[in-house]
This record gives sequence, structure tokens and C-alpha cells, in this order.
Amino acid sequence: MFRQLISCAGALIGLVLTHSSAAADEAYRAYSEPAATYLLQFGKKNGRVFILERFDSNGRLVDRAVNEIEGNVSINSATDRTVAGRKIRLRGLEACPTKNVIYNRMQIWSCQDAARDYAGTIYNQRASVVLCKTLLLANEPEEAIPSSCFILVGGDGEPFRTVYDDDSMVFLGLANIGRTVDGQSRRLDLEGTQALSLSMGFQNAD
Repeated sequence: MFRQLISCAGALIGLVLTHSSAAADEAYRAYSEPAATYLLQFGKKNGRVFILERFDSNGRLVDRAVNEIEGNVSINSATDRTVAGRKIRLRGLEACPTKNVIYNRMQIWSCQDAARDYAGTIYNQRASVVLCKTLLLANEPEEAIPSSCFILVGGDGEPFRTVYDDDSMVFLGLANIGRTVDGQSRRLDLEGTQALSLSMGFQNAD
């Protein structure tokens, strides 16, 4: 809900912004959450698929790589994953702002263990399609790709839906929004989610 409200506000502001600001808004929309039906078209029976979509600064799709996921997705931290051999870092987020969190029916967990438990379950037990989107047009093999990631879950009688990894990590208190050197938010789209998370006290385990 918060993301939809922010998107609507951004659309209204865009009517009076300069051309350069409008281009930045187009780039932001490259990260919009896809419908489950979009992800379903890439699904494979009895297998998992990883899609990496690259967008230019105007928000235009310029490349799409599709690979099967063999073995488990590695959850290296609350913001880092290795999917089908590619290192992915959730863009604009900082992992584990507190050592411990309140997780799994109000238990105290280490932030790292909670991130691995939650994300590992989503990626390795429930996912059929993983889509990560980035504005980075090229990268070195060992370089983490700043991305937003979306996971298709469901099937076998359960409705298909999209899990937004970035949003989940912030909501659960496992990651915080990063700030620029002058204090500006690196993820305006998730400010509402972070405020809700803080109000629920998930980071108050220490």
C-alpha cells in the first residue's frame, strides 16, 4: 500500500518537474513490482528460474538474462544473495542495523540467522521464479549487482503471488534504508515500510 501511494505522489510531481527529473522517475519505475502473471511466463515445470533484467537511465529494458537455478540460493547477509552464480545486493539498503531482532513468533534471533531463515525459505523452498532488476548495465564477474528482487511463490493449490525481497527485509527489521552523505534517503519507496517496522519494534531485541 505504501509503495502504491508513493508511486501516485511521484506521478503527480512529475507533471511539473524538469526533463532530467522526469528521466530519473522513469528509471525509478524500472524497479516497479511485477505482477505474478508476468513472472509466471518464465516458470518451468519442476525447476526454478532466475531472470536478471537490466534497464538504462530512462527506465528502458535493454537486456534480460534467463538461467535455471541449480542448487540453493546463498543468503550471504540480509542484503546479499548469490543466485545462479550471480552476486546480488539489494540496492540502497544496509544489512542488520541491530545485532538481534524479534522474529518468528516474538523470539529473539540474531539478525543474520533470521535473514537466512526467512530469505532461505522464500528462495529455496517456495520460489519458482526469481526476478532481479538493476540499472547497472555491466559488471565484473565478482561484483555484486545492486538490484531489487521479486520472487514468485505459490502453486499446488496456493494462489501465485509476488514476494518483494527489499520490502520484506526492511519490514522485518533485518535491513535499514541507506543514506547519502548529506542524509538523503536511498530508498524513498520503502520509507513507509521502515516506519511501520520501527513502530512494531522488531529491532528492539537488544
